[in-house]
Amino acid sequence: MDLRELCFHLRHRRRMYLPDDRYGTAVAFVEGYNSALGAVPLSGFQEYVATRTGNAGSPVHWSYLIASTAVPDIFDEGAGIGQVPVESGISLTDTLVDLLEAYQADVSAN
Repeated sequence: MDLRELCFHLRHRRRMYLPDDRYGTAVAFVEGYNSALGAVPLSGFQEYVATRTGNAGSPVHWSYLIASTAVPDIFDEGAGIGQVPVESGISLTDTLVDLLEAYQADVSAN
């Protein structure tokens, strides 16, 4: 499965791959996918997300940068990704898929 296919499945068949709507579950799935393929699919995704979220050059993991778009005080509370409110999970996972698709398009264009 390539990144394009992963995005399709997460957008249209999410429940086939994720057992719940928590954002942390989606992050774990995407990280597992990336790890299984030697970290090649998301090479450069950290920098891409940092730039797209207005945090260019940030060393903060991409999952937190995305989470901060819906939960701005995530950094202040020192919360883990698993503590992102469940009600934010669907929209954050949609944002993650949007960014993955945009990243894939950028990588393919270059």
